Amino acid sequence: MTELVRDRLVPFEGAHNFRDLGGYPSRFGGATRWGVLYRADGLSEMTATDLAEYESLAVRTVYDLRRDDEREMAPDPVPNVHVCLMSHVLANVPMPDRAELVDHADGTQFMRQLYSGLLAHAGPGIGQLMRDLADGQSLPAVFHCTAGKDRTGIVAALILLAVGVDREAVLDDFELTNRYVTRETHAAMYERMIDHGMSPEAAAGMFAAARASMAAAIDELDEVYGGVDRYLATHAGFDAGHLARLRERLLD
Repeated sequence: MTELVRDRLVPFEGAHNFRDLGGYPSRFGGATRWGVLYRADGLSEMTATDLAEYESLAVRTVYDLRRDDEREMAPDPVPNVHVCLMSHVLANVPMPDRAELVDHADGTQFMRQLYSGLLAHAGPGIGQLMRDLADGQSLPAVFHCTAGKDRTGIVAALILLAVGVDREAVLDDFELTNRYVTRETHAAMYERMIDHGMSPEAAAGMFAAARASMAAAIDELDEVYGGVDRYLATHAGFDAGHLARLRERLLD
């Protein structure tokens, strides 16, 4: 992993994967701005000290990508905008019986299928979020799910690709999640997976931010949807004008 992706963690006691998306060079010139857009895991366990530090970031908008049941179980300690990415996926993509997921490869394959489902069905929600960012009134902003890995990872990848960040840097940013999302930092989520009948090996596969899984999603983005610009225009209602404004907001 290159030095480019290191040291972007914003250290909190109760949020383990809160990262700045600044500093990535763009093919359009310049780099993504620091202190403007963050990706994160759940915020529900942030301490009073964390919240004081969070205030110093001057975040205007939090986008919560989780389902309603996740939000009820672990509500954010700050106001947010709800953008559920899974509702249309769950309505259109058959989910396997978790008890049938046995080994590590089963877990990683499940995540590949989830990323494909998000591309196919979560476009309207992704477009809503990105149009807000392009408008600029919501910035600085943070978007998050539970672990800050999968739903957050797809959104981060699409945003970074849209503003001209190199594919390998996008994959590096995704893979960096492995440093902060572990069985120790997200023990409750891991235990829930086991309680639902999944084997420990399959759960470990689902926990991994496997570079090959996100690479497959980007390949699908190019080969099936014609690249990020075309995908956003046709599936997310995010046209060339929005793209131009997003690049203006997020690039230095």
